[in-house]
Amino acid sequence: MKLSERFYPSLLASECFYPYLDREEILLDAVEKILDEGYYRRLETGTLHSKRLRSRLADIVGRYGVGFTQWITSDLSAPGLNPSAADREVRRKTTDKIKKLVDMAAESGADRIAMVSGPDPGEKFREEASEGLEEVLQSVLEQVEKYPGMKLLLEPLDRGAHKNRLIGPSDEAVRLVSLADMGRNECLLSWDSAHAALNGERLKESLCTSASYLGHIHLANAVLNPELDGYGDWHMQMGEPGFLDVSCGAGILADAAAVLPGEEMYGVSVECRCPADTNPFINERDCRTFLKQVLDRDVNV
Repeated sequence: MKLSERFYPSLLASECFYPYLDREEILLDAVEKILDEGYYRRLETGTLHSKRLRSRLADIVGRYGVGFTQWITSDLSAPGLNPSAADREVRRKTTDKIKKLVDMAAESGADRIAMVSGPDPGEKFREEASEGLEEVLQSVLEQVEKYPGMKLLLEPLDRGAHKNRLIGPSDEAVRLVSLADMGRNECLLSWDSAHAALNGERLKESLCTSASYLGHIHLANAVLNPELDGYGDWHMQMGEPGFLDVSCGAGILADAAAVLPGEEMYGVSVECRCPADTNPFINERDCRTFLKQVLDRDVNV
């Protein structure tokens, strides 16, 4: 089978068009231009803070018939909020903020809102932090349920490596979302190849562990040797000195296809941040070329 029979392409616009992030009108112009070409079936970007532009984005999403995932990472990190903070008041403020972001996501036509956990507090406080994060996720899911069809995604990052977040290893991520979700299929994982690799996990095993709660895949490259320049997840271009090339990407999706339940198709995006000296449309073209080469692969599952 071709991998395109199991996975569909998603445009991670907040990375492809990174130089436009603080120019929302130009960002939407770029998104509309690319969606008009008919390749992508999902769009991912951050929160739009203009009500007028949220309305415009909802129109774009509806007109092109694509899914939309709103990432809220910077909305929480910029003001110092933390969904896994030990301080209950910080968690309350974070929960209130996320609920408002859910409403803004709905205004933008989103069917998914995605987030990450807070920093790793260390082994002594991880259980307490995980319990606090579970409470936050459950509270946010109550807001998500007000919008039929919307889902909440949690992306596990690396721990003890570059980003050093609470969540984290795949088994802990699955345990957390299963507790928060309580069988509703409304809280899922956005799996990222760079973070799983930086965690020291075998990617195939990580996918197998995550399969029952997996909602999306980011093909992201990273330098895995801490002794080398560029170590970590810097949303780098595909290929060397990182580990991720077309063959590796195809292998990841083949392994995922072998363990994912049912016949549902899953979104896949290439996470590559546009360098400051690069035309964002050239960066998108390179990401799309890589994704096409991966999805066009014939595999045995």
